[in-house]
Amino acid sequence: MIRGPAGWTPAPGLLAEILRRHPALQDPDGPPGCTPVLGGERRVCWTVREYDVLLDSSNMDTKDWVRIADDVVREHERYDGIVILHGTDTMAFTASALSFMLAELSRPVILTGAQIPSTEARSDAVDNLLGAMIFAGVHPVPEVCVYFDNTLFRGNRVRKVDADGLHAFSSANLPPLATMGVEADVNWHLVRPVSGNALKVRPITCSDVAVLRLFPGISARVVRNVLAAPLRGAIVETFGSGNAPDNRPDLLDAFREASERGVVLVNCTQCARGTVRPDYAAGRALLDAGVVPGLDMTAEAALTKLAYLLSQPELLPEAVRSLMVTDLRGELSSPNRPLAASFRERELVRSVHRVLGGALPEAAGAIYPVLLCGAAASGDLVALNRMARDGVDLRMTDYDGRTALHLAAAEGRRATVAWLLEQGLSADAEDRWGRSPRAEAEQAGHHDVMVLLDAFPGLTARQ
Repeated sequence: MIRGPAGWTPAPGLLAEILRRHPALQDPDGPPGCTPVLGGERRVCWTVREYDVLLDSSNMDTKDWVRIADDVVREHERYDGIVILHGTDTMAFTASALSFMLAELSRPVILTGAQIPSTEARSDAVDNLLGAMIFAGVHPVPEVCVYFDNTLFRGNRVRKVDADGLHAFSSANLPPLATMGVEADVNWHLVRPVSGNALKVRPITCSDVAVLRLFPGISARVVRNVLAAPLRGAIVETFGSGNAPDNRPDLLDAFREASERGVVLVNCTQCARGTVRPDYAAGRALLDAGVVPGLDMTAEAALTKLAYLLSQPELLPEAVRSLMVTDLRGELSSPNRPLAASFRERELVRSVHRVLGGALPEAAGAIYPVLLCGAAASGDLVALNRMARDGVDLRMTDYDGRTALHLAAAEGRRATVAWLLEQGLSADAEDRWGRSPRAEAEQAGHHDVMVLLDAFPGLTARQ
C-alpha cells in the first residue's frame, strides 16, 4: 500500500518492485526471480500474479474467495507452493474459507501480509513475505496456512487479535504448525496428511449466513429479526463454554423456531480460548433448542464452514448440522478420536509395527487395532500391506468398534477404501454407535467414496 489522499490504498505493481529490489528476495548474483540460497538448502524462485483491481481486504466478499481458490487450482501444478498476499483485517476469514473450498490440497497455500506497509522504513512486510516463501518452497506444509511474525498457523484456526501490534494473529486452540527462529521448526505431527486425490474447488456460494453475538438483556425480537428468512444459518456467539440465558423462554423459543424452520444454528464461545460444551444448564438449553455446539472452532472458521456446507445443494439441514461438529479440515478438535489422531504419523505406525513384530501377542492384540485405524486414516497403504503380510487381522476393531475401513471412509481415502474392500472388510460393519463406513463417508461428504462403498452391497468380512 501507499499513502493517498484518503489514507493507505493498494498500489498496483509495487509488489514486483519490492521483490526485485530487496536482496533477501532477489539474489543480486542469481537468476531473475530467485532468492539467495535459504538456510543452506535451496533457492525459492517466484512468479508474481497480480489482480487487475487490487482490494483492501475489508472490501472482499465470497466471490473473491472463490476467485482465489480457482486461481490456486489453475496454477498449483506449476509450483511447489502458493503465497497469497492479503490484508490483515479479513485474512482469517479468507484462510478459513480457502481451507474448506480447496478439497484434497497437496501443496502449501500460505496467506501473509503486514501490519506496517512495505513503503514504510520500519515494516514487517519483507520478513513476513520471506518467511511465507520459505515455508511454501523449502519446508512445504500442505495446508492452507497463515504466516505472520515468525509463526505458521493452520489457516482455519487463526483470529486477528491485535490491530496495532506486529503479533497480530493467534491460534488459541491449536499450537502453531511451525515457528521460525534461527531455523524453521515444523510440528509435523500436527500437519494433516495428504490424500493423494486430485485438487478441486467446492465453491462457497451461500451468503445467507450471519453472526449473532449474545449480550445480557438481548431481546427475542432482535434475535427473531436476525434469524428471519432468507437466512439459512447463523453462528451464535455465547458466554463462556457455550452458555445463554436458560430463564428466557422467549429467547429459547426464537432459536427453536428458527431451527425447526431449517436454519442451522451453531454455538461458538465469545472467549478467545476454549471449547463449547453443555456442562451447564444454561448451555444445555441452547442444545435442546436446536443450536449445535461449535466445539473449539473460531467464529471465522465456523461461519465459513457453515457457508461452505450450505453451498452444497445435496446437503439437507440435518446433514449440515452433523457435519458442523465433524472435523473436515482440522478446524476443530474431535473429542472422539484421540488415539487415532496420535497414530496418524506414518513412520510412527510403521516403527511400532516393526517393534511389535509378533513377539508381544498381548500388546499386539491391544495396539494393532489402533495402528490399523491410524494407517487407514492417513491413507498409508504401505503400512497396511505390511501388517497384512505379517498376519495381522485387518478386521480387528478399536475400542469403539471401528474398523480400518471406518477411518478410511471418514477421511476420504478412496484408494485405501478400495484396497480394504478387496481384503474383505465390510462396508456395513457397525461400530458401537451403529455407524457403518458408508455412514461415515456420507457424513463427511466424500461422495466418491460412497459410490465405491455402494459397489460392494451387502459385503461381509471373509471368515
